[in-house]
Amino acid sequence: MLRQTKYISRRCSVCIWKRGLSSRVQLPDRETTVAKFVFPSTTHTIGNVALSLERYLGKEITLHGWMNSKPRKVSKRLAFGELRDYNGDITQIVIADEEMISLQLQLEDAIAVTGTISRRRPKKDQSEESVGKLWDLNVIKLQILNRSNLVPSQLKSLDVASPDYPPEYRYLQLRSKFFQDALKLRAKALQRVRSSLDSLSFTEIETPLLFKSTPEGANEFLVPTRRKSYFYALPQSPQQYKQLLMASGVKSYYQVARCFRDEDLRADRQPEFTQIDIEMSFADGKQVRHAVEQVVNNVWLDVKKSPLYVPFGTEQLIRSNEFPLMSYKSVLELYGIDKPDLRSSLRFHDISEFTTRVANPDFPVFEVCVLKQAFEGSHYTIPDLLIQPDNYKSRRPAMFAIKSTTDLNNWHQHFSEYADIDSSQLEELTAKLNLQPGDIVAGADRAILPYENPTPLGRFRQLAIEQFPTKWRRTVANSEEDTLKDLSVATWVVDFPLFNPVEEDQVSGKQNYPLYKKNQYESTHHPFTMCSPADYYLLSTDPLAVHGEHYDLVVNGVEVGGGSRRIHDSNLQQYIFKEILGIQDPHRLFGHLLGAFESGCPPHAGFAIGFDRLCAMLLGSTSIRDVIAFPKNQKGRDPVTESPSMVPSKTLEKYHIREIEACHQ
Repeated sequence: MLRQTKYISRRCSVCIWKRGLSSRVQLPDRETTVAKFVFPSTTHTIGNVALSLERYLGKEITLHGWMNSKPRKVSKRLAFGELRDYNGDITQIVIADEEMISLQLQLEDAIAVTGTISRRRPKKDQSEESVGKLWDLNVIKLQILNRSNLVPSQLKSLDVASPDYPPEYRYLQLRSKFFQDALKLRAKALQRVRSSLDSLSFTEIETPLLFKSTPEGANEFLVPTRRKSYFYALPQSPQQYKQLLMASGVKSYYQVARCFRDEDLRADRQPEFTQIDIEMSFADGKQVRHAVEQVVNNVWLDVKKSPLYVPFGTEQLIRSNEFPLMSYKSVLELYGIDKPDLRSSLRFHDISEFTTRVANPDFPVFEVCVLKQAFEGSHYTIPDLLIQPDNYKSRRPAMFAIKSTTDLNNWHQHFSEYADIDSSQLEELTAKLNLQPGDIVAGADRAILPYENPTPLGRFRQLAIEQFPTKWRRTVANSEEDTLKDLSVATWVVDFPLFNPVEEDQVSGKQNYPLYKKNQYESTHHPFTMCSPADYYLLSTDPLAVHGEHYDLVVNGVEVGGGSRRIHDSNLQQYIFKEILGIQDPHRLFGHLLGAFESGCPPHAGFAIGFDRLCAMLLGSTSIRDVIAFPKNQKGRDPVTESPSMVPSKTLEKYHIREIEACHQ
């Protein structure tokens, strides 16, 4: 039985045939089958030879790998093919034997090949210099270790790194050099993380994966047990266990932790992910941040082979092993988001003092972002990326392109949907913003302390950086270094609000402004975060005014990780659970933790690095799928193993679970 699956890509249509299961399977021939398990050991890799070609010329070596191309037959006794080894490197093999040619090698056949090395001969239109260190393997012996089916040939026209590549053939995709390098980069990064933390006297400790269900934000994955009505929950993070370890006498803990969250997916999110979990007892946030800086700097230098930079003034960068602290309020005011990309010098201007009316009194701040010299000429249209409403969560900023000096006298009239700008102060405002023909002005409103993240103008800034990647880049101070290359700029973001108001669910469509539930709060980070001591008394009178001792590490507009100083006082933790977050029975959910707090638990603080995201940044990719061997798709499904899968009713009964069929009217 044959089943046909069709894939349509932007470049081609690929038809793939999968062989179904037959009723009986015959025992294969012993001689041909056992021969696949007896083969010579590899002596070199293609990369080894390329590094020292002169040394290996004329030498006999053995390589393992796959046919990267079907051999091109020149005559009955001569054929040329390509071998790709397990590092993804490729070299040409020369087959000058009629019997070997008759084997009819196919794309992705696994082979062991022995031969001698010779320098690649230049073609008629090539010089010796153009061939460089290319070399050929003149085959003496070739053994097929396993034949491939026709699927690789049918996928040959697809770019191996393309999202169009059929995900169920991930094991073919991973054979490419790009993905082999990505997996090795991940392994090297993890090795460097471990060595850095080991050198700081951290202890690696594993915590259980079978945990209990607790309200920590995202939906959980539940694991049924054979005890009726009892479920485990897979941990969203090891947060409570690591705090228990601090109560257990551990000074400095870390773990390469697997975490699970049942939430909507995107390029940088998976239902199961890895984080580097860190916690320190008898410590505060400053000490934790210092340890994290050492780890991250080591990884960047050793794996990415480049340093980290920090902002210097408004236009420049400097190298530094210590990262600056920026408050949540300041980054929202200047950049409209709590994870700003500081490679760009774009920042906002609050021009509320120049307005006579705002559209929404609850969002009284009117701010603008000026894209200086974004275009030339009088015939210009603002790019679709910036103006498409679907690129914004709620309202889209108003925008105007200044094409002539005449526009300098009326540009303010294009922002009336958010605010009226006082025409009597227009000249002063235009001079303050230094507006000129060729500039694009974008403006939008926000709350004084915005819970929108990003704000409408913050989202505009993200899109402007994407649209104009080479403009408004900070320069490296006292250096001629090219800042258009992939520099990494880091900062800490601190002084977050400890709580956010709970946002109302949108009834239908897109709302211009968020609505919040009255006197209902949720933790900005998690409910175990300590408040700023200066705001302690506000917990009972104005929880939204309380700052938390929470800190995020941001690199190039990506949150690499986050952490906080924890509450270790049982009474304070119970007050936050019950009186602010409305958790009425905290002892049932968190009694284990509250009990540990009451038993001399020391002060402690911690951090978690999103390891998948970190590796994607080191690779220079925007998707964590590139650094995960077998990622889930947008529906949370593993296309290779076809999980999750249906379970027979008989199996479900063991766990006291019954499938409810949909009622039909």
